Amino acid sequence: MDTSTRKLYRGDCLEILQDYIEPNSVDLIYLDPPFNSKSNYNLPFRGKDRTHTAVQAFVDTWTWTPENDVRLAEFRRSGEPLSSIATVIDFAQQVEHIDVGQRRHESSLASYLLNMADRLMAMKPALRDTGSIYLHCDPTASHYLKLVMDAVFGKSYFRNEIIWAYRTGGVSKRWFGRKHDVILFYSKSDNYKVNVSKERPYNRENKPYRFSGVEEFEDEEGRWYTMATMRDVWEINAIGRTSAERLGYPTQKPLALLERIIDASCPMNGVVLDPFCGCGTTVHAAEDKELNWIGIDISRFAVELIRERVANNFPHRLRHDRSISMIGLPETVSDARDLAHQDRFEFEKWVCGRIGANGLGKRLGDRGPDGGIDGIIELYTLVNQKVVEETAIVQVKSGNVSADSVRALSEVVRRTGSVAGIMVCFEDQMSTVDNQRSRDVWSDASGTYPFIQGFSVESLLDGNRPILPPQYGKRRGARISG
Repeated sequence: MDTSTRKLYRGDCLEILQDYIEPNSVDLIYLDPPFNSKSNYNLPFRGKDRTHTAVQAFVDTWTWTPENDVRLAEFRRSGEPLSSIATVIDFAQQVEHIDVGQRRHESSLASYLLNMADRLMAMKPALRDTGSIYLHCDPTASHYLKLVMDAVFGKSYFRNEIIWAYRTGGVSKRWFGRKHDVILFYSKSDNYKVNVSKERPYNRENKPYRFSGVEEFEDEEGRWYTMATMRDVWEINAIGRTSAERLGYPTQKPLALLERIIDASCPMNGVVLDPFCGCGTTVHAAEDKELNWIGIDISRFAVELIRERVANNFPHRLRHDRSISMIGLPETVSDARDLAHQDRFEFEKWVCGRIGANGLGKRLGDRGPDGGIDGIIELYTLVNQKVVEETAIVQVKSGNVSADSVRALSEVVRRTGSVAGIMVCFEDQMSTVDNQRSRDVWSDASGTYPFIQGFSVESLLDGNRPILPPQYGKRRGARISG
């Protein structure tokens, strides 16, 4: 993979696809977009201060706006496939009983479909003629998205409606357990590449059939089975609370699911694109298979989380941060200062993602007090030959640092039961942190570490790390810790 493509873009995938992704350059697109579930999804927050509020990763609720009216009118005036998509959206509006005067106040399936249609139209040119796209959705909108996909990619290029079945907690007594997602598989042409694997169906009563011409096998428990072409119902475990893969990110999908899709539809040395890459399971699976990959997400925290996840799980391949191209995030101190000036909270999210925080400590868009916690870093320390989970508090300052704020960080660390605090600021403020910080230390079997430490944005951009145990940042979504 010496000449491999490893690119992470921060931004709206519509703009990234139109401005950066070359036509006919991608072999496989997998997307797991919001489902119009009308739910709010939180980023992980696992600090010992359980009363602290987690940050919303995204709000999966859509509202019809005047801009949507203008865009839908453009769809209607255009030729195919946009005019057919407009018909689907009109039907969705009728089903929802939304009249024109109420649209801007109502959650709208129609708004979701309009936004998805624009982005799917931008994805199609990126695919090679031999390429395929897998759209992951749930029954909330899958039947509507199927019509949109038929219009964009062509009904004749529909290949499968894959059912991903799983078992998770939470059921109702008023309906059957809703324990599956839908994955719509389309190709760009009839010349697509696919490798359909085999699965092991067991014989009835686990006994041999002895049919002529049918090869049968016996497993270690004496049960008989054949090898058959894999069905479109996939039973793959969802990520459980104790899974080593678990990052705590909302809607995280298991590696096994992405590995199956990639094995089926991405050739050797191919390029995988995920335009809604969230916590990065797609790029993790692609990197594991030594494929080229492109990830896009609108969240600065998510993009930095992905960089951290891939770099920590594949350190033998990614010897420095420059192995992954990062577009749309600060690359210089000037960039970082501009972001801090434009949007302090987005600056905090970027820093927390870049430094390797496992969670954030403030509601999305909340400009009020954060209780002294901007981020949480999980630490896996070794004490008396036992692994003990601890936490370090991250506090980010985009401007001046006061002596009181440095002393207050010590109190936050003690109040939350954490072992360390890290104040991140620009280099010109580091002297205040160094002069005012507590000189206390803490230790585990790996060494002794400062109770409070300053860490500059300049060091962060240079790829340096805070002074923490070597286990720091290693458990980043892999089956086995890196």
